[in-house]
Amino acid sequence: MKFLNREIEKEILKNEIGKESSRFIVLYGRRRIGKSALLNEILGDKTVYYLADINESSVQRRFFAKQLTGYLRGFDKIDYPDWNTFFEFINQQLRDKITIIIDEFPYLVESSPELPSVIQKIIDLKQNSNFNIVLCGSSQQMMQGLVLDKSAPLFGRAHRIINLKPMTVKWLRKAINLDAVKAVEEYSVWGGIPRNWELRTEYANLQDAIRELILDPYGILHEEPLRLFMDDLKNAVQPISIASLIGQGANKLSEIASRLNKPATNLYRPLNNMIETGYLKKDICWGEKSINNKKTLYKINDPLSRFYFTFVVPNQSKLNSSRIKSVEEEIQGKWKIYVSETWEELCRQAVTKLQIDNITFLPAQRWWNQVKNQAGNEIDIISESTDGTCLLIGEAKWQREINLEKVLSELNVKSINLNLTKKYNKIYKLIMAPEIEEKDLDDVLFRNAEFVSL
Repeated sequence: MKFLNREIEKEILKNEIGKESSRFIVLYGRRRIGKSALLNEILGDKTVYYLADINESSVQRRFFAKQLTGYLRGFDKIDYPDWNTFFEFINQQLRDKITIIIDEFPYLVESSPELPSVIQKIIDLKQNSNFNIVLCGSSQQMMQGLVLDKSAPLFGRAHRIINLKPMTVKWLRKAINLDAVKAVEEYSVWGGIPRNWELRTEYANLQDAIRELILDPYGILHEEPLRLFMDDLKNAVQPISIASLIGQGANKLSEIASRLNKPATNLYRPLNNMIETGYLKKDICWGEKSINNKKTLYKINDPLSRFYFTFVVPNQSKLNSSRIKSVEEEIQGKWKIYVSETWEELCRQAVTKLQIDNITFLPAQRWWNQVKNQAGNEIDIISESTDGTCLLIGEAKWQREINLEKVLSELNVKSINLNLTKKYNKIYKLIMAPEIEEKDLDDVLFRNAEFVSL
């Protein structure tokens, strides 16, 4: 699969490396997100790339020294007693400036805890005048602790810190050559992780890929979310338990705490860590403050993890006893509902791309109101204009055929229940469905999957 997107990140890296003064750059992000592929895109004649492993520090220095022999002849013939000596020799012997990339930096730190302090000294004393330093790592929590924590030696030293994020459905569509509707379905499973997409292309269809890669206990992605949690989160048992409960529908803090038999206050830290690393998100009811826990839901943010904790974890016994077909039937029965949640989220994200009468909108949220002894009301999409003068409310329907008049009528009723305390110049209405004629009618907009996956 060819390299896609990341043009902004490539440009940043090339600009920094091209500067006259030596630079210190940090690149991090979750496993399989494309960090190494991005670095390979910027490798040039004056770049040394070293992939760290779990060997002892003395062994790692030998391996590292071999990578430098292209610029420093005989550099690997010396045994360097420590990292300070190693980097000092590099700077002394180089005649032309190069860029040194250390990938999987946390592995190196495990065998050499002193290394961050060594690099701090090098940077502070400008002992890297002949080389740039680029540190890269997959363990998000460890990379954050090494660079972003105020007590860390490298805090405040980096010229650039790039947190590589998952890619959008637009790029998945291009990578697998899909129509807009199929792209949403595939994104519901693989998310924005290029390596997942690459694995998916080895199979004829989505169903076969899910069976072989995820459901099969020997599938390469069968335990991927567990590995991600163990890489990125301390004491992964509690985060895994939280994700398992959320995957089965326990979205409120009180529900999660009750099922874990723990005080809600004990869950704030693990929940925040899961949000910071991108595995969870807060779904806050529009118009409410984030501190209102009764109007806050927790949802799994990463699509592959959501699929895993929804369908794999509760069916682990079936899968381990080769009853995969039974689990596939369950997935098929719940498929439309499952994908509809992804569709709603993608629709909310797409609102910032809308422009109506030269008006743009803030990121959209949901609104819900559950009155005792009455059916709950919910609006899928609600957003203020960026200037605060207009309101957009809408519905996202994952259905091939919808009764637009009925949907609009229901939306009008729900909008009354909003009990708005602020007067808006205009209230626009938005209907989004996978296959619908895209058009504008007065204050009503119709948008389809093509718009979402642009």
